[in-house]
Amino acid sequence: MSLRKRLEKSETLAAVIAWPLAAYLRLVFRTGRWQAEGLDELRAELARGPVIVVFWHGRLMMAGPAWPQRPARTVLPVAPSPAGLLSARTQAHFGSTALAIGSRQADRTALRRLLSAVREGNSLGLTADGPKGPARQAKSAPVEWARATGRPVFLFSWSSPSAMRLNTWDRLMIPRPFSRGIYGYRKWKDALPRKLDPAERDRLQLELAEALDDFDREMDNRAGLPPQG
Repeated sequence: MSLRKRLEKSETLAAVIAWPLAAYLRLVFRTGRWQAEGLDELRAELARGPVIVVFWHGRLMMAGPAWPQRPARTVLPVAPSPAGLLSARTQAHFGSTALAIGSRQADRTALRRLLSAVREGNSLGLTADGPKGPARQAKSAPVEWARATGRPVFLFSWSSPSAMRLNTWDRLMIPRPFSRGIYGYRKWKDALPRKLDPAERDRLQLELAEALDDFDREMDNRAGLPPQG
């Protein structure tokens, strides 16, 4: 039986794999020489209430260790899939709470729980290109949930010259221990209008994708990585 199938059938297996993965990410963060950007602005906003943090799926590995608020008080929407289950279990080690969201956002109960969690003071973290891609094509969820919650949106990215890139759909970046790197947050938008027509929603999705691409390129350039083709 493949690992994927075994994860589908066993939350215990996901928990077992998540523990060393979280330990590895802690080691990376504690032993590396990491330059941080944008923390003052993020902390000032967090003092006023929760935020929406958005990043590309390929950069998600450092999202938990780099988050400055402890306890984390973040909610992460995840797909009800093996990868989503493993991500949820891993991020739980950094204080985040996962919330399974069904395909096409059909699970209205879960969405209500998500909005309730934000009203209770929890920030929301999510990948702009979703759990399965296509890579670097922003889905509607970040714009929709920013609109629904009325909370400001921050971008997150990180880079390191020694990072590994997996041969996956998202070209997932894996940091290495004892390396130098950079990570940062940047405010993208204050609260979005509660009502958006389809054209405005589409424009904001494209604008979000461009902003994330620009931020990733800036992080890569400052880390000393060559431009990605």
